[in-house]
Amino acid sequence: MIEDIKIPSIDVKKYGGKQLAIVDGKIVATGETSDEVVRKARKNYPDKLLSDIHILAVPKSIYVIYHA
Repeated sequence: MIEDIKIPSIDVKKYGGKQLAIVDGKIVATGETSDEVVRKARKNYPDKLLSDIHILAVPKSIYVIYHA
């Protein structure tokens, strides 16, 4: 069974190019690598299972391409 994952609104200007850890719909750690982010999230939330920590890579910028 696939659970619904709560993803908060993410400010690309603030988090662009970063990795984020999300727990219970909140950004709980940021960093340059997923290893760094997981380490920070597990330190702050030691009772959470690894499967409860969702990692997200934020693109550096968002482009919109229009095609006519």
